[in-house]
Amino acid sequence: MTGRLPVTLVGGFLGAGKTSLLHHIISEHRGGHLAVLVENPDALNLDAKALRGLCGAMRRTNDAIFEIPDGEEMAQVQAVAACLRDLAGAGRYERVLIEIAGTASPAWLGEHFLAGGACNEWGHLEQIICVVDALDYFRAGRGPAAQASLLAFQDEQIAGATLVVLNKCDLLQDDERERCLGALKQAHRDSRVIETAYGEVPPEIWAQPADRAELVAALDRRAALPPAELPPLSSALYRVHRPFHPARFWDWYNADHPGLLRVKGLIWLATRNLLVGGVSRTRWENACGPAGIWWAALPREEWPEEPAALVRMQETWREPYGDRRQELVLIGEVAPLSGPLRRELDACLLTDEEMARPLNEWAALPDPFPAWNLEDD
Repeated sequence: MTGRLPVTLVGGFLGAGKTSLLHHIISEHRGGHLAVLVENPDALNLDAKALRGLCGAMRRTNDAIFEIPDGEEMAQVQAVAACLRDLAGAGRYERVLIEIAGTASPAWLGEHFLAGGACNEWGHLEQIICVVDALDYFRAGRGPAAQASLLAFQDEQIAGATLVVLNKCDLLQDDERERCLGALKQAHRDSRVIETAYGEVPPEIWAQPADRAELVAALDRRAALPPAELPPLSSALYRVHRPFHPARFWDWYNADHPGLLRVKGLIWLATRNLLVGGVSRTRWENACGPAGIWWAALPREEWPEEPAALVRMQETWREPYGDRRQELVLIGEVAPLSGPLRRELDACLLTDEEMARPLNEWAALPDPFPAWNLEDD
């Protein structure tokens, strides 16, 4: 079979750093054009947006980002196969990377490649990568029994990988990191593990193809484990075209919210009308920093020229503040935006009275967030 594209699957639990790994791969890639398929578990699909933004910022305009619809397994397989067929037919892509949602195991798609069929007709599977949050794995293994199902599910994801990326190792003390690595290797003796931070895996490691025997062994390891099920999870989108009061949102963002596993997205702080804020919250870690400049803050001549990009911009445009908005995805064991949680977030927004004040008074509001510098992003 000729013309098949090399395929790498990337999975891992919520917040493990899958998108950071893909950012690193795209940033450091010195070869031909890349195509990235992102499983779309929600209406927003921030991962795909972030990767499109990175490709645009790096002028990698020939790379392509596609979204795989979330849903029934065979429908997803057909969507992947259709993308691969089109990408192979285009004849200009060097490699395909597929990011699997954090609540699924990449092995399910790997099985379809090795079994032949539509996926295998247009792509050949080279590697199954599982990204593991070192801090989460370390603490989940020592936490209450309620976390046992989450850890069991992560172990299922890990077992089906040919390469395990133990990420965020910088968040652990040396002795904690050694204990975490020891626990991981004890549970997965035959897995290939690399330690890293920020998803910075060298290309000679992530791009090294596993042979078929390694791929089959990984899928067999997964199949040998007792089936692991996550507790019922739900997700919700919080989108509001009004700025946050920085101090009130800071207090909410750093407070404990039982059952809330993941928060990620874009924020608009009243004190920072130029910069987009990017936030990422897991069970154990909060991060917030600059994620670009709002289109409304840029001269018209600096807007994107691609029609699709302009359409996406207009979808979130509201006068008089343009594309400035809150756009957060919340994932949890409880309904993320039911009752109290939505009211808490709404209470972080500027009140009508605060909105009526001039922008120089917005800029003077208390703001405990660290300074944002785009050069540090």
